[in-house]
Formats: sequence, structure tokens, C-alpha cells
Amino acid sequence: LRNIQVPKRASYIRVILLELSRIASHLLWLGPFMADIGAQTPFFYIFRERELVYDLFEAATGMRMMHNYFRIGGVAADLPHGWIDKCLDFCDYFLTGVAEYQKLITRNPIFLERVEGVGIIGGEEAINWGLSGPMLRASGIQWDLRKVDHYECYDEFDWEVQWQKEGDSLARYLILISEMTESIKIIQQALEGIPGGPYENLEIRCFDRVRDLQWNDFEYRFITKKPSP
Repeated sequence: LRNIQVPKRASYIRVILLELSRIASHLLWLGPFMADIGAQTPFFYIFRERELVYDLFEAATGMRMMHNYFRIGGVAADLPHGWIDKCLDFCDYFLTGVAEYQKLITRNPIFLERVEGVGIIGGEEAINWGLSGPMLRASGIQWDLRKVDHYECYDEFDWEVQWQKEGDSLARYLILISEMTESIKIIQQALEGIPGGPYENLEIRCFDRVRDLQWNDFEYRFITKKPSP
């Protein structure tokens, strides 16, 4: 909104943490989803991996949840020594975990019988109901804010928008599984190419009370750059 420049290193760190948050969120959905349809074993495996993501959050931000890590102009602190190697190790391990999920869940005929063709939401319905994220993309809408809005440094990485056209529970499951794999791809690229330099814009500490009065007002409005689909 104010054209504040974020240092490249801070932008890379933000992307890494955002994608780790995406993985944690998807795992939080996937575990109870599997329990709801009668599959208890995957639930425990899934939450095992989720705890590893929280370990990375705690090491980087000091908190497992409610991190308060992003700041106007950057992030609160630089990544600690050894964190990048720890995160790379997690990425390698987690890919084997996703393969394990595929083996336990995706090819299971009982699972397929309980989710395929169930809870179908068409593309037009998804838009009219205001759905977003994986729910929207599972209904055949290839719309991802990371691609549309070009925010942070997502355009510098090689990744694809994951989508399905069936709109059923199976499609939503497949979206989340494939998105976690894409998130790992993004994280690995960011970790391997993260630049040096500052992690915050030191010139942006606070808004001037007189010159930037509107940004200190509680009633300011955010203006979106791109329309919804």
C-alpha cells in the first residue's frame, strides 16, 4: 500500500515460512479428515510431521504458533545458525512422508469408495459461494493468489498451480496432497538461493504521525490489486 521495499532476503524468508504454514495447515485438515472417514492410522503419521513443522517455527521465531514474525518492511529476526540445513533435512524427510500418505491413503479402495463423487461443488457454485484456496481449485478454477498477485518473490521459483476439475472430496484431498509437494519445491528453491543482506528495512520503523496520518487511522482500507475470479 505504501510501496515499502522489502529486502530480498526477508522476502525469501517470508516465502519459506508461508509455505511451511501452508503445509502445517494442510496437515491439520488432512489428519481429522482421515479420522472422520474411519482411517485412524494416517492421523498419527500426519500429526507427527506437523510437529516437525512446528519445531522449525519455534527455532526461527521463538513460537510454535501465533509467531508474530512478519514485520512491515521485513521480518522480526534473521534465521538462526543451522536453521536452513535443518529445514532442508525436513524437506527431504517430508517428501518420503507424502509418499507414505499416497501408499496408505490414495490407492486405498475403501478410501476411494468413501470420497469419490461425494460432496461435489461445481466451479460456478464455488465462485458464487465465495470459496477460495484448495476448495476453489478442486472445482476446476485455476486461480492462485500467489500467481495472480505476484506478491513476495514467488515469481522467481519454479512451481505450478495444482487443480482438479471433479469438485468432490477426492479432488480436494488430491489438491492438498499435491500442494504440499509443490510447497516443498518452493521451500527447497528458496533455501538454496536465499541471498545475504538485511532481513528488514531499517528506514521503516513507524509511520510519520503528520505525513502518514491515514495509515495510523483505524479506519484505513485495504485495496486489492486483483479481482476475484
